[in-house]
Amino acid sequence: MQEPSEIPMVERVQRTGSVVTLELDSRPRRSPDYAAENAALHALARAFTTSQSAMLQTLVDTALALCRAGSAGISLHEKQPGHPETFRWIAVSGRCAGLVGHVIPTDESPGGLAFRLGAPQLISSPKRVFPCLSVIEPDVTEELVVPLPGTAGPKGALWVLSHEGEIQFDSEHRRILTSLADFAVAALHVADAKADAEARAEEAEAARKSLLQVEANKDNFIATLAHELRCPLAPIDAALEAAQKLAAGNPAVLSALALAHRQVQQIKRLVSDLLDASRVRHGKLCVNLGYCLIGDIVKDAMAAVGEDARRRRQHLSATLPPYRVTVYADSARLTQIVCNVLSNAVKYTPPGGGVSVLVEAPDADAMAGDEQSRWDVVISVTDNGIGIAPDLLPRVFELYAQSPYLGMRAEGGLGLGLSVVKYLVQAHHGTVTISSGGEGKGTCVTMRMPIVCKSGIGHSAPTTHGIPPARILLVDDSCDATEALSMLLALDGHEVRRAQSGFEALSIVDSFTPDVALIDVHMPSMDGPTLAGLLKQHPQCSMTRLVALTGDAAPTERQDGVFDCYLVKPPALEDLNHVLQANQPPRPLADNS
Repeated sequence: MQEPSEIPMVERVQRTGSVVTLELDSRPRRSPDYAAENAALHALARAFTTSQSAMLQTLVDTALALCRAGSAGISLHEKQPGHPETFRWIAVSGRCAGLVGHVIPTDESPGGLAFRLGAPQLISSPKRVFPCLSVIEPDVTEELVVPLPGTAGPKGALWVLSHEGEIQFDSEHRRILTSLADFAVAALHVADAKADAEARAEEAEAARKSLLQVEANKDNFIATLAHELRCPLAPIDAALEAAQKLAAGNPAVLSALALAHRQVQQIKRLVSDLLDASRVRHGKLCVNLGYCLIGDIVKDAMAAVGEDARRRRQHLSATLPPYRVTVYADSARLTQIVCNVLSNAVKYTPPGGGVSVLVEAPDADAMAGDEQSRWDVVISVTDNGIGIAPDLLPRVFELYAQSPYLGMRAEGGLGLGLSVVKYLVQAHHGTVTISSGGEGKGTCVTMRMPIVCKSGIGHSAPTTHGIPPARILLVDDSCDATEALSMLLALDGHEVRRAQSGFEALSIVDSFTPDVALIDVHMPSMDGPTLAGLLKQHPQCSMTRLVALTGDAAPTERQDGVFDCYLVKPPALEDLNHVLQANQPPRPLADNS
């Protein structure tokens, strides 16, 4: 014979005759009180936006009132490694309100029984078969319990207790409690998703801050290194120049000094690139505009790389306009732009190769009669060098971007020059592009800048304009949907009012005139088309654009003729922007002060 502890819980409880669930359908059923339920659901909807504990307490208060019970509560499942699974009474109302936090074993509880049987259960005299309920005072005549299922096991249970024999639960109570349990499950899922999203957001933010700190530390190190390297380079460079003068007439010494001088110049260029890259990342590489001649800029840049080109026996040429071209630019930075591009071309062109500069700009006659405008200068640097591989070409303007082949060259550099060039060209409101036929087929860098002028007139940057703010009425029986969508619209500068039903929307338009009404098609009590028809007749909404939000985009649903357009739920921001742009110009936002 089996001991009682060895008999499965469901069978043991059923043997006692305490499970009287079948009586729910045989007992007289009281009439539904839909007005009370509607008011309770509104209270729950408002509580949904508060904390989880407040929402659950409102839920059990609602169950207590609608079921006319003596006590009501909600038990949430808890599981810890190495310990039995339990239910914790997280929210309690009525005579048992003082037992908040009470813990009972899942497998020896009414909630566990409901889970095992997979349906609501009515238990007579539950204290007689569940010792965990012995703490309840006064006695319990009946308990109606509804399971709260979860994706990975029991989520909890919602229950009501009767402490008096004349109060018995029926099928109407089961319907109410089941509806409230469905609401609780949805609310708990949303709360879990929100908590998970917040945790992931915190992790992402921590990772972002950590990455920013690493980048900042790297930039600070590079900037410090560049400054520290510059200090000894200046006296070394000066000493080499002095030694070259002292060694006049000694070819062997002069040759060695010339080699050292070239290497020092290379180090100085690398250090300058490091400093410029650090300033670019922090947005501190500025330009000081003034008037200068483009011919002088190109000649200075060619002089800076001329020695390297001659040493490589390269042909370096420039084609300039036959007339003087005045530009309004930072002459030092513009020289740096051309010099960096020329230096790359010389560096990566084999001995005996060619590097050419072409400058194109309008002459004074083309600008006659217009003293205020500025025209483009186009500077192209072309070489017949090693070229750029197609996979590297899209990334050549990134910091530290270099092909493995270039990095193995003695003068491969750090991959900073072109990123600085791009920054400086953009600082002159220009563009820079680079093209190459591939490895071994040369490279062409083209820079276009609107800096050619006859007088010093400041350049005006283009402006962009967003969608003007509008008044928007958002109607949806889903509280989460309206809250999320209204937040996005408010962040875009729109004035939004939310309604959970058609009746609430009609009350809102008495004092709020919407430019656009976004209306859920399927809502209880009053559906979307009915509401849209009433809004069309409302004097406040004669100019309102009526937009349907629907989960079903079937053509038959679009035959009601009351909506101006349809959007499939959830609406994409691009679709919403299209709707708002198609609307009439919005009225000024109301002053609610």
